[in-house]
Amino acid sequence: MTPKPVAKPSLLVLVAISTLQPIALNLLAPATPALARHLGASYATIQLTLTLFLVAVALTQLIIGPLSDRFGRRPCVNAAIVLFVLGSILGALAQSTGTLLLARVLEGAGAGTVFALARAIIRDTASRDQAASQIASVTMVMVVAPMIAPYLGGHIETWFGWRMIFWGLTAVGVIVLLLTVARLPETAPSVGVKTSLLGIFRAFPDLVVDRGFVVNVIALSMTSAAFFAFIAAAPFIVVETMGRGADVYGAYFMLNALGYMIGNFAMSRLAVRLGAAPMVKLGLVISFVATGVGLALSFSPYWTPLALFLPLAVSSVGNGLTIPGSTAAALSAKPELAGSAAGLMGAIQLGAGALATVLISWLVTVWPQSLVAMMWLMMVVGLVSLRFLKSARNT
Repeated sequence: MTPKPVAKPSLLVLVAISTLQPIALNLLAPATPALARHLGASYATIQLTLTLFLVAVALTQLIIGPLSDRFGRRPCVNAAIVLFVLGSILGALAQSTGTLLLARVLEGAGAGTVFALARAIIRDTASRDQAASQIASVTMVMVVAPMIAPYLGGHIETWFGWRMIFWGLTAVGVIVLLLTVARLPETAPSVGVKTSLLGIFRAFPDLVVDRGFVVNVIALSMTSAAFFAFIAAAPFIVVETMGRGADVYGAYFMLNALGYMIGNFAMSRLAVRLGAAPMVKLGLVISFVATGVGLALSFSPYWTPLALFLPLAVSSVGNGLTIPGSTAAALSAKPELAGSAAGLMGAIQLGAGALATVLISWLVTVWPQSLVAMMWLMMVVGLVSLRFLKSARNT
């Protein structure tokens, strides 16, 4: 008997569910100094709104695949969006730091679920080439989302206060939920099959001893963690150290997203011709040089928002080369374990980002230049890790 063909979701649905995470992550960032003042908490404590969000997303990456295999993609996506909406409402009504942090955990769990399942849905319904095209389209929008979100978040906080940011996220969540209820079909190939969570963990030991996987995950994690550290600390530098408004941070942040788009476009055009590995190294070298320039400028008397953001926008061009290249290389280390590799890689990537936000949120209040210093050191670690991969290939 011929299996019934699986209905394909529209690109609009895939884009909608994929952008919840970057929007929720970046929309609140410009308001963190105002949150600290309003709730009477330290800046490091308020930055847990970013850290715990990332932790929730990281943990979700590990477990949601097996759950959606058993119960289906559609119910997991819809339930996750409901969780995201509840978290957003709780954030809008929060009167204490603890309630605010709980709200961000709920948002992170919901956004992390739909982010992970968007890629699974694409794999369910498309061939390899079609999937590559759809993922590229979705990724392009995901780059635009963090470019616009800080700008909007900064202006919303300036004009209406930080609570309106959460009400805005609530509205976005409700709109996406209505869209998925109406237009997201079930795509899982074998709903109801009992998949043990332990099964996915059994592949992890094989991955952590594979040098190709480990080295590329280190490069990916250092690059991503540097970006998350920037999100955590740059608002404090711009608002508290440089005395500018949250809207200024949001406007300059667009330079970083533009740089990443340029790097991503270059990778898509040159990877086949030059190879992903040289492009990853080139990306790290660009980021290393750019953050080094940014570090030098941070000690000058002319350290302005432009002097902070412009070198790091160039670094973002390098990130646009490194992140997709190292991601593809890590997943290709053991193709038969690609699913487990994606979950473990995502958890390590976001876990490193969470740790970086904890550390930098404290350091930046003591020494503002620590942000650029940390980002530069992370690029050093990424470049050094590539030497281990090269030495393995020569042995």
